[in-house]
Amino acid sequence: MRLDRKTPTAVSAVRRAWIIAGLAIITLVAGTVFGFVWTRKTVTLVDDGKQITIKTRAADVNTFLLDQKVALGPHDVVMPGQSEKLTDGTLVEVRRAHRISLVADNGKSDFYSAGKTVGDVLNEKKIVLNVEDIVKPQPGDRITGDTEIKVVRVVNESEVKKVAIASDTRRIPNPEISRGISRTVSGGHDGEEVQTWRVTYHDRQEVTRSLMDRQITSQPVDKVVEVGTGQSVSRAGEVIRFKEALDVVATAYTYTGYNTSSGTVPAYGTVAVDPSVIPMGARLYIEGYGYATALDRGSAIRGNRIDVFLESENEAYSWGVKRVRIYILD
Repeated sequence: MRLDRKTPTAVSAVRRAWIIAGLAIITLVAGTVFGFVWTRKTVTLVDDGKQITIKTRAADVNTFLLDQKVALGPHDVVMPGQSEKLTDGTLVEVRRAHRISLVADNGKSDFYSAGKTVGDVLNEKKIVLNVEDIVKPQPGDRITGDTEIKVVRVVNESEVKKVAIASDTRRIPNPEISRGISRTVSGGHDGEEVQTWRVTYHDRQEVTRSLMDRQITSQPVDKVVEVGTGQSVSRAGEVIRFKEALDVVATAYTYTGYNTSSGTVPAYGTVAVDPSVIPMGARLYIEGYGYATALDRGSAIRGNRIDVFLESENEAYSWGVKRVRIYILD
């Protein structure tokens, strides 16, 4: 008769305990290993435009930056915020602040900004741009260092104004009028046109203007003048030939005790003139006086003015001031 052999109950219990303990240790070790591996994350760091990918076990952005020895300035900006938790694939961006000088709307301000582009800075300062405004540097340009940004406000306006059209003078030769004498036949007047201009202003200062349209509202009318070409006149039955005739204001003087400026003793027929109008020594015929020679000049004789010599003070007073025509003889 065969007797079955059985494992003692106490031994079986011990074996089960050891097996359970071993499995627990294996599970703990595996969990620790896998947990250690699991906490490692891939994070992309962008610092002032420079990008690098890093394996890290940091739990938040602040710890990550400390681990990477990334020092922040007082105006620098970190995205996401430093208290934010890190996950695998997180992008951490450090935007470095730069000193900005902003010239806009007739003012200038200096400040620090972490804006990536010129447009970012303008948005930060709530600078609204119109379509034609000029920005230097351009809004899309990146900020890479201390930068001056200038905004020029551009305004285009339409300007309408009335402009005179200058009239001309039409001269008609007339041999019946003495040479040097002219006569107005009909007066002229300017015309008028309405002009439309496009005017461009930069910060309220005009920089360009262009004529867009013009409409004539009245035509100019020319002045008509008859110009004398005659070179002879008849006086007291005598034909007097001359180079030029002039209408002048004539006064009179008498003996002063001094010779003329040309050195001659004044006598009837001596006339003081302005040499820039009548040459010294020129022979003249003066209406109401007769033949004369330009031999003298005086400080009060300027332009179309002459001073004729008369023999006495009474004659000079009687002459007074007259408008006379003179002929400069050949």
